Amino acid sequence: MTQKKYSLSKNEIIAQEQSTIRDICASILANNRDLHLIDDLVQDISLILLSQMEETIQSLYETNQIRFFIARIVANQVFSSSSPFHFTYRLREPKNNLISDEYDSKADKVWDIAMENGTELSKTILYLRFEYGLKIAEIAKIKGISTRYVHKILANSYDSIKNNLKN
Repeated sequence: MTQKKYSLSKNEIIAQEQSTIRDICASILANNRDLHLIDDLVQDISLILLSQMEETIQSLYETNQIRFFIARIVANQVFSSSSPFHFTYRLREPKNNLISDEYDSKADKVWDIAMENGTELSKTILYLRFEYGLKIAEIAKIKGISTRYVHKILANSYDSIKNNLKN
């Protein structure tokens, strides 16, 4: 049995289809009032496509079905409450949608205090925890320290932020 020769590799196809991926993500997210998550979703979709078999992506591309396939993946990620996208981004968002005029800058103030005060290690741990959403065990592994020490740094950071907010 001979293997079919395709004109483009999986990586080339995915790179070529980035604008299509972005357009589909924007379309679905705009209808769902989640347009601010477009970059995260585009990255997730690209990773999902990269995890597919080479022949699958090439075959879909050659038969002009790649856009439909991308649209299905995007729809599944956005609308499913059990998708990785939902767990990573949706559950971290506030439950109520704020109107931009009602924006409370307290969260920004807390973040500024956290980044201004503290050691480089505590800043890094806070960044990994809240910007990347990493678990404490993952942070400990990345930094080469114990989970207990990560807990201690986070607790000290919380106390420091609380004290600075009172002042």
